[in-house]
Amino acid sequence: MMWLLKGTATACLLAVILLADPAWSSPQASSSAHFPFSSAQYGCAPTDALALDFYFTTNKSECGKYAEPFMKISIWKNLPKSAPYSIDLRGGESMGIRCLRPGACEVAISGSLHLEKFSNEKSVAGEYELHFKDGSVEKGRFDAAFCLMKFVCG
Repeated sequence: MMWLLKGTATACLLAVILLADPAWSSPQASSSAHFPFSSAQYGCAPTDALALDFYFTTNKSECGKYAEPFMKISIWKNLPKSAPYSIDLRGGESMGIRCLRPGACEVAISGSLHLEKFSNEKSVAGEYELHFKDGSVEKGRFDAAFCLMKFVCG
């Protein structure tokens, strides 16, 4: 659990310190997801390696500034280079979290991410599904813009 806190704290600290572009997607018109806004950005994995992070929010936000409620899917092994791309979320190479209130984040027990479009540092589109311990499922389609942020891992 400490690696989750370290990774989230690192991402938050980097977002506060560094300048970010305000690139955000528009909500999917046909989306029934609880988190209709999305963005993608590179960041740091719990191992301090490069990670690709997807943020899903209820309101449009400035890149790097994510207020609860939000969800985050992070991939830190076998990062996508093109689409199609699919990954089952596992603790050793990826994970999903849902933060409904400040300080109240929960890790998904399983999930998946499928990318139908991937244009590095421009845009990415696909669908996600996250399963949580309480039996709830968050799933939806997204069309996200990349937030270009400067950061240093390690």
